Amino acid sequence: MDIEIKVPAFSDTMKSGRITKWYVEEGQYVEKDSCLCDIAVNKVNFEVYSNYEGIISKIVCPAGTTVEPGDVIAIIAHSEEVKPSSTQKEIKQEYGYKEYDLAVIGAGPGGYVAAIKAAKKGAKVALFEKDKLGGTCLNRGCIPTKAYARIAEVYDILNRAFEFGFDIKINSFDYTQVVKRKDGIVGELVEGINALLKANGVDVFNAEAKVDKEKNVLFGENKIKAKNIIIATGSSPAELPIEGINSKNVMNSDTILEMTSLPQSLCIIGGGVIGMEFAFIMNQFGVKVSVVEMMPNILPTLDKKISSSIKFAAQKRGIKIYTSSTVERIDEEEGGGSIVTIKSGENIKRIYADKVFVSIGRKLNTDIGPIAELLEFEGKAIKIDEHMKTNIEGVYAVGDVTGKMMLAHVASAQGEVAVDNIFGESNTLDYMKIPAAVFTEPEIGYFGYTEDQAKEKFKEIKVGRFDFKFNGRAKTYGETDGFAKIISNENDEVVGAWVIGSGASELIHILSTACQAGAKVEDLKKAVYAHPTKSETIMEAVKDIFGESVHKV
Repeated sequence: MDIEIKVPAFSDTMKSGRITKWYVEEGQYVEKDSCLCDIAVNKVNFEVYSNYEGIISKIVCPAGTTVEPGDVIAIIAHSEEVKPSSTQKEIKQEYGYKEYDLAVIGAGPGGYVAAIKAAKKGAKVALFEKDKLGGTCLNRGCIPTKAYARIAEVYDILNRAFEFGFDIKINSFDYTQVVKRKDGIVGELVEGINALLKANGVDVFNAEAKVDKEKNVLFGENKIKAKNIIIATGSSPAELPIEGINSKNVMNSDTILEMTSLPQSLCIIGGGVIGMEFAFIMNQFGVKVSVVEMMPNILPTLDKKISSSIKFAAQKRGIKIYTSSTVERIDEEEGGGSIVTIKSGENIKRIYADKVFVSIGRKLNTDIGPIAELLEFEGKAIKIDEHMKTNIEGVYAVGDVTGKMMLAHVASAQGEVAVDNIFGESNTLDYMKIPAAVFTEPEIGYFGYTEDQAKEKFKEIKVGRFDFKFNGRAKTYGETDGFAKIISNENDEVVGAWVIGSGASELIHILSTACQAGAKVEDLKKAVYAHPTKSETIMEAVKDIFGESVHKV
């Protein structure tokens, strides 16, 4: 029986590739799981393996041929009489006895970084991922939303091009191209991670893994042993007990990225980071946006002056904000949209929207098998110490499942700390000095305490502030909204830093990097900043703590 070997789709965005090398030739016998050839896709080489054993009767596409997913590249003459070198059963037994130095469950930013770092230290590493490499951040979070945010930013600049002397008319806006660009970026990055894992010798298993009480890692009918295990299973959108939450017009943070066309109106339930980022993106795309937030302020965990500034910026753009409001129900309209009924005190309001985006809360993915019965939890999060260790010897946890800071870069940092400690290098994290960013318009960058929290925590605080409207570079960019605010305590330590304005997500690292290295405000005051740059807002805010800001009245 002849078997066709076809080109796999190495990613959702793969269009074509080029065969760079054949490892077999016509007439050669190959075993099941033998590597047949390499195919280069966007400068990344992927290996094609045989799912069958038999004789290569024909190589259809020689090296150098450009191929597409589904193309037949070789023919195997499969013979039931040929005894394979190993049956599927034997392969399963092989895994059963195979022992790794480290097994990582989950290939998001915490898991794949930990796997690569451990491999670089010479460890034999197995990485398990039931979905796509890169996890939520790369496939349904950080990267796709920032791809949209960049398009929205460009769209906004074009719409106010007259400020810069240009007479430009935008004749059309093709959302399908926006989605295509986003998918292309994500696809390339996923392929890049795959190449990195391959280059570092990490064994990647595209399977859901569980851990039993004896610390065996189970996947399908197979299992492996590992000296150490890192749980990096992340989180997923939470489901809310709202009547109508499962209606056809309701989306979560995963499904909103699957839209192929823009609605005319969108109601966002939840005015946190994800909700407000999408509020600005969709508004800049021309969608009529409403945001419903149950707390008195949008972005309720942020400094009050920051959240009030974002609320003002949103309302200025036409985004409707409903705070101190809860959603009672969501009803489908016969015309195709939905009615969202909200309650604020005794007042009831109904909002019509073509689509409803629920951006409240995420649930931790802690269903990791029987070992969960032995793990200690803090609330719904896996309890870890400062070294990322759980209560079980040799088992670590990183990322969202730890409930610390649900940010991709924190997961990566935790992954590196876990690996360091596994290999005897004591390492910890100071979460209060890790920066975070919110990609609204304008952006927000911050770390540490809010001003109100600092007042409660410390005996004495000092606050320095400088507005972007007094910064020369910001004026040349036409982006003068926002300010930098630095909070210090009685020990001359920076305990909070808040920047809102153009480039805030980059500017915050000036402070966070210095403070992670132990710098105090006196040290920061002595630093010299290039002129003209937006970073001078940081310089002036630091000097304002001492009453020495030159450009502030």
